[in-house]
Amino acid sequence: MRSLALTLMFLFAAATPAAAQAITVEIAWIMTPPPGASEASAFVTVRASADDRLLGVSCECAVRADLHEMSMNGSAMSMRPLRYGAPVFANAPLTMGPHGIHIMLTGITAPLRQGQFVPLRLTFRDAGIVTANAEVRRR
Repeated sequence: MRSLALTLMFLFAAATPAAAQAITVEIAWIMTPPPGASEASAFVTVRASADDRLLGVSCECAVRADLHEMSMNGSAMSMRPLRYGAPVFANAPLTMGPHGIHIMLTGITAPLRQGQFVPLRLTFRDAGIVTANAEVRRR
């Protein structure tokens, strides 16, 4: 009987998830798009208590939200999708910016006005979904 109790305790302990990963979104903003534009760029600064990976983003303001990265290709900037997301390292912020990793919002569904706040849903491999309110502002 005692070995059964110990076995059950071990099984329950193994099935219990580890302590929740702490993700903090310190900054979240969307660059004000030109009038009539169907795309906009969004940026966040994320801190994590343990290594994780930002897998994707969604936003009700756009048909699609994808992670992209800008890089130099010879003498020209080029943009490529981050198909496998972006790593977030413990105690080292992931800081998105206009000339690096960013979120591309495509198919804007309503005008984005300066000063407006728009929720971004960030999906992490371990931490799950974290919502951040992004302010629409000028660069």
